[in-house]
Amino acid sequence: MSAIQIILLVIILIIIWRLYRRLASDELTRREFVEWFLLWLAVAFLVIVPETASYLAQLVGVGRGSDLVVYLAVLLAFYLLFKIFVRLEHTERDLTAIVRHLALKEKKDDK
Repeated sequence: MSAIQIILLVIILIIIWRLYRRLASDELTRREFVEWFLLWLAVAFLVIVPETASYLAQLVGVGRGSDLVVYLAVLLAFYLLFKIFVRLEHTERDLTAIVRHLALKEKKDDK
């Protein structure tokens, strides 16, 4: 095992440990924990057995395994950005409704 593989595995273990801590403190739901855990488990597997990425890349018609990993990482990043955007829009809508309600209540109380 090369030095970069060891370094990456240590980082992945730290991430998984932090995920577990967030689950224990109720900052993550079980579903979120399982999703992230499976993602990082898959990353760890690819770090340990990098030939798997090349094999999968050949199956889907991508030249190299590292290219496939980059494509998937970009797709995941865009998906997560989309989820964040949708949640932010929802939060803004809720906040607007609350402020509107409080303003109308305050105006009614002033009369």
